[in-house]
Amino acid sequence: MDDKTAEAAFWIGHLPLMILFLVGLWLVFANWLRGSVDGRKDASTGQKLGALLRVVLGTIFSTRLWLLIKAFVVEAWFNRRLYRNSFWRWLNHFLLLSGVMLLFSLSGISALSDKVLIHFFHLEHVPWIGMWVQPDHPITALLNEIGAVLMTVGLIFFIVRRYFTRPDQLRTGPLDTWMVVGVGLILLSGWIAEIVRLNSHDVAPATAGFAFVGWYVLAPLFRGLPLPWDELAHWMYVIHGILTSVVIITIPFSKFMHAIAGALVLMVRDVEESEKGAAHVTA
Repeated sequence: MDDKTAEAAFWIGHLPLMILFLVGLWLVFANWLRGSVDGRKDASTGQKLGALLRVVLGTIFSTRLWLLIKAFVVEAWFNRRLYRNSFWRWLNHFLLLSGVMLLFSLSGISALSDKVLIHFFHLEHVPWIGMWVQPDHPITALLNEIGAVLMTVGLIFFIVRRYFTRPDQLRTGPLDTWMVVGVGLILLSGWIAEIVRLNSHDVAPATAGFAFVGWYVLAPLFRGLPLPWDELAHWMYVIHGILTSVVIITIPFSKFMHAIAGALVLMVRDVEESEKGAAHVTA
């Protein structure tokens, strides 16, 4: 398997799975629309969507956008309420969420750079665009490694708390276990893919060290094995990508969606409280 075959195999598997993900997302969203929107429960789906769109656009193109960004940082990402209640629960949340956000953002930027800015506009000569498709570029390698480490440590904390220390008030169900399995599969296949690639010829030794865990700790453990590293690197690229896509399509029906919905609720509440506080001061 060469580079082009591996990429073709990935997209052949990835695109149908993303369509299924969007269908699942719509099913969940349609269920939410059964409730009231803007105080109207008997409105049609189209009317509710229109009302939501007006609210979203009205927020984006208004001073409320800053309040929403602030609420995302303070309540959804940092989660100050959880920090005040339990430092270890907060640390678990912060590490896992930060790692997920960083890695998914890097994947999105890489796809945008490779499939749009470079493929259609031929901007590979622009350093801050071309670097996102080079896995051994210092910035790309370092950020990917930091994201993977944060996500791994966060998952370990989660497993220890859920399945070993088990606080009395904590209830672990099938959705929690699936989240562990799903994130674990993504991380395991990702680390294996990095080990294989760093032992292949598709690596720049001068800058590969920015992937500090893979280059200095993991890859040397297997470097002496007589394996077809170049061939395995292509296979692991496909396997890791498809496994990640499979986990993504389960998001609408898993604990991930509960976490997203909870974050949205916290953000909306924080914006409303900020607006009430501002109105009170003005009065």
